[in-house]
Amino acid sequence: MKQGLNKDWTDAVREKALSGGAAPSPVSWEAVGRRVRRAAAFRRTVLSAAVVLPLLALLVWAPWKTPAVPTTPVAQVTSPVPQVAPPIIPDPTGAPIVPSVPPSNPVSREDKPAQTQPPSSKPALNEEDRSRPEIPNQIGDDRGMAQDDTRADADDNGKDEQQVPRRKPEPFVWPEAPGKADRPRVAIGLRAGAGTARRTADIALQSAPYIAALTYLNAWDTMVAPGVKSNYANTLSYAAEANILYPNAVNNYTHDLPLTLGLSVRLDLTPRLAVESGLEYTYLHSVEESVAGRLDQRLHFVGIPLRLNARLWSRDGWDLYAGVGGKVEKCVAASLGKIQCEEPRLQGTAEAFGGIQYRLGSRVHLYFQPELSWYLTKTDLITCRTEHPLGLTLHAGLRFDL
Repeated sequence: MKQGLNKDWTDAVREKALSGGAAPSPVSWEAVGRRVRRAAAFRRTVLSAAVVLPLLALLVWAPWKTPAVPTTPVAQVTSPVPQVAPPIIPDPTGAPIVPSVPPSNPVSREDKPAQTQPPSSKPALNEEDRSRPEIPNQIGDDRGMAQDDTRADADDNGKDEQQVPRRKPEPFVWPEAPGKADRPRVAIGLRAGAGTARRTADIALQSAPYIAALTYLNAWDTMVAPGVKSNYANTLSYAAEANILYPNAVNNYTHDLPLTLGLSVRLDLTPRLAVESGLEYTYLHSVEESVAGRLDQRLHFVGIPLRLNARLWSRDGWDLYAGVGGKVEKCVAASLGKIQCEEPRLQGTAEAFGGIQYRLGSRVHLYFQPELSWYLTKTDLITCRTEHPLGLTLHAGLRFDL
């Protein structure tokens, strides 16, 4: 019982050390190793004793119980048959009488007289032979039986060899093209995500001429608002008038959580590495408090990501992975209040992410993926990316294996 408890304790310590990732101290690890080695030596000793002791007992006990067998074979006891001379009968013709001499050659089986005793009866023994112990003559019988068994085995082997057909060599077949199971696995994913925090910012109009011009147009001259485009000279010309009318004006921005929707295609390069790309849509909304009142700012982006992820751990339908990648986005629509704006530059983003995935069915996976993004390019409009380039987004979605 104590040995079992020690074994369970050492196994628990080992599993905890391997699963938790914490390296035990050398003293405790050496103690665990000594206990494991002692338990293994004790089990080997018990197993060896269980095998050797019965063999020793059998070797010691067998000579006392086994009867002694004579080392030399005993020859078959036979008694000589006395030769009796036939009686002399006088010949009436007067010829001399010659006694008949028995032939020197043994009598063949055909000339032997019929036996009066049954075949199972034993031959007669003289007084000297009767004094000896009766030993059955099994030497010849055993030899005959052995020969018969050998012949029977030979016949059986011959029959078995004849009955078992010989295998014909299989013809060579060219390997077929890789099937569906051997092809790289492709998965299509749908996901949605949002930022983790709402951000605020205060912008002085004197330091942002483009924002000052857009604010002035929303407050005073809305007739020219539809023709305003980003970075155009006619838009920036209104910045001077805004600074004259509002010399110390400050706009306050409240940025809502960015929202993302995506369609992805994932291709497994190896059992652990996969590459992913697709199409993503991002929506940024902010509220501006200015001298012109409350203005809504909206930006719509369409981007193409490229990511490489590696599977770190997999068990019972759960997968843990991490990866890096990047994304290129284009602003397809932007507005501040009543003014339609334009963002001509492409937006670049570097990403690092991790995720966990669970298998819902044979081809469906549910995953949760936090993503850390660093925005490399700034927009002309004030957004959450402009003031805080580093952002964290949480994504969740489904993947379908094809």
